[in-house]
Amino acid sequence: CDLLFGSVEELVSHASDVHVGAGKASYTCQWRGCTRMERPFTKRHKIHNHLRIHTGERPFSCPVADCGKKFSRQDGLNTHIKTHSNVKPYICTFFNCGKAYYHSRSLRKHEKSHYIPT
Repeated sequence: CDLLFGSVEELVSHASDVHVGAGKASYTCQWRGCTRMERPFTKRHKIHNHLRIHTGERPFSCPVADCGKKFSRQDGLNTHIKTHSNVKPYICTFFNCGKAYYHSRSLRKHEKSHYIPT
């Protein structure tokens, strides 16, 4: 729709109440220009997570003082919080390497450096 809102919260509330609804077998994103091409979600919370791409909503705030980072999903916040400690739980097991990372995806990227393309 073409309605304008004064805040992200108002936009999110409108999208949820008017456009998403509840109790449906599936939910599709009707956002103009969405790259999902109306592929449906089977869970209501999944469409809400997806809509954050369009609305810019980031309801999950880092609790560390003076950080100020916000995230659209809880798992993003959980991953971020690890960066405030010296705990790097993802450790390379390649012989004599031992590099460690906060994120599993960083470790996976690093591990590729040990393999020479043939």
